[in-house]
Amino acid sequence: MLEKKEREKLIISADDFGKSELANKNILGLVRLGKLDRVSVMVEGDISEKEAEELLATGVKLDIHFELIWQKRRRNLLIDNTLRQAIVFLVNYLWGDWPVPENPRSGTQMVSREWKGQIEKFEKIFGRTPDGISSHEHTHFFPAYFKVALELAKKHSIPFIRFGKKDFLGGLNSVNLILKNMRRLSRKKFFRSKISSSDYFVSLDWVGDIDEFTKNLPEGKTELACHPERKEEFDLIIRYL
Repeated sequence: MLEKKEREKLIISADDFGKSELANKNILGLVRLGKLDRVSVMVEGDISEKEAEELLATGVKLDIHFELIWQKRRRNLLIDNTLRQAIVFLVNYLWGDWPVPENPRSGTQMVSREWKGQIEKFEKIFGRTPDGISSHEHTHFFPAYFKVALELAKKHSIPFIRFGKKDFLGGLNSVNLILKNMRRLSRKKFFRSKISSSDYFVSLDWVGDIDEFTKNLPEGKTELACHPERKEEFDLIIRYL
């Protein structure tokens, strides 16, 4: 179990509320235990009125977890796991499967409409605007999409975005390296926006030894994103975080 001084350096965020019945159940369980600081909600997923009321009543920060229509169509085709996520991310990036068309203006307008609709749906479900912004498979880190996310944050008075003001943490892998490069391209836009973020960002599947990692956290706040529908991550959060 983390010591108090280590826990205070972490913002523990659970992704994918709405993705499945298991994800919703595990996330609600962790929130009730005080294990989570933020929950990222997929409004195009399955969220019952009871689940929304229970989540809202906990007082945890609720972020919108943007996704695109094509992501929703395929996200349940294969069992989710860390290796699959890394392979899918790398293939999509290298082969251009993410829809960043030759005409950036038309592409960003499409994404802006889609994500704006998701914010409006979030407001209908929870009766208020999101506390922050994140995205499925980190799509908001793509520079063209990051600009859209910042514009929507400003328009809807959303104060927080997943970015990492200073850097990413964790071991290097294909996803981490690609995101670091895209983050570098968006740094100026982020700082000009004046929108808040954690000092550092890391995904739990970038962390090898969680005990060693938490004992060597830098000063400041680190957002640690996890996926509690994965049994190994759920168990780890229960035991160590």
